Amino acid sequence: MKNTRAHGMGSVTVREGIVMFRGKLSRHLFADPMISNAFFIEDSDEAILYDPSCGRQIAAAMEDHIRQRRHAGAAWKKTFVVAGHSHVDHANNFALIDVMHAPEKHVYVHESGFRDGQVMNEPKSMFESLVTCSENYFSRYATFPFPYNLLMSPFTVMNRFAPAFTRRLWAAMAAIVWPNPVNGSVPAEPLREEKKESFRFGDAVMTGWKVGSKILLATPGHSPCSVSLLWEERKALLVSDADWIGNPVFMFSSLSDCIESLEKFRTLTEMGVVEVFLPAHGQVKTGRDTILNHLDFRIGRLKNMRDEVLCAYDAHGEKDVRKLTRILVEESPFFKTLKLTNLPKMVLNVHDIVALCLNEAGILTRPGAS
Repeated sequence: MKNTRAHGMGSVTVREGIVMFRGKLSRHLFADPMISNAFFIEDSDEAILYDPSCGRQIAAAMEDHIRQRRHAGAAWKKTFVVAGHSHVDHANNFALIDVMHAPEKHVYVHESGFRDGQVMNEPKSMFESLVTCSENYFSRYATFPFPYNLLMSPFTVMNRFAPAFTRRLWAAMAAIVWPNPVNGSVPAEPLREEKKESFRFGDAVMTGWKVGSKILLATPGHSPCSVSLLWEERKALLVSDADWIGNPVFMFSSLSDCIESLEKFRTLTEMGVVEVFLPAHGQVKTGRDTILNHLDFRIGRLKNMRDEVLCAYDAHGEKDVRKLTRILVEESPFFKTLKLTNLPKMVLNVHDIVALCLNEAGILTRPGAS
């Protein structure tokens, strides 16, 4: 990658003022947590930690870098920690705000990432919500491929008699390897929809929030609480999981919002506003053509998902999510490939994709029975 300088294991300068701390992809979500890339932005008297990731190792690397910068004379008046969305591998390590030492300190998460006044970044709650969001459409426990379906069979049976207990037990087991949130002295503040401003880029108008001298753009899809950070002076766009290959991942995701957010990125890139594209998982993309090719692939993939689901529905008239998913896996090479990388190997849930496509097409007006 051009114009980068290594800082040691796990971190690299992407552009002046932007240091990336490398995360890692999971080998198996029930045994190895996903760790997002984290980004430290330094601009004159302000500093922003975007997507503070999860786990002690990456937190220690970020803390060491922050202390080195302060030792070198950095004296920030404003510091911010911003979660690209509220999932546990991103909205964690908030305690680093205390290491940054500034008169003005803020931790920001989009308002839809809160429940009962707390950020929804606790692993057990997240895994339980996966079941809760999908249980009226299909049984989460019955969607796992071999050999995980054997491990899930007791949950399938228990769910018939004690669904609430089954959800809590499954969530507790699934969350064992995931780190709990590490909060600091600064409580998280919600980025409220009613406080959004309009920002004009040529003929395009987009909405978001000012954070210091930077802009947070509302980019839902992967999650309703997804926000991306734009640093216009560096032509840099940090997108968290808005371009995640598994989108739309969960029942609280949105395929149409995913496409719309990616098209926002495409517009900014075509206009020359963005020249470096920084995702939470995966490689940094630099250069107009490289970024546009990446976005075109992601957008085309999402549209292909939708078309495949609707073609299968048109051919079979099947609204039951599990049955239609089986048909797709049997008849569509694309969906057969998706099934091979399904949860827990990768954060990708084929049944959620099918249910979301039917929902957004107005077909699944009543949750399908499993």
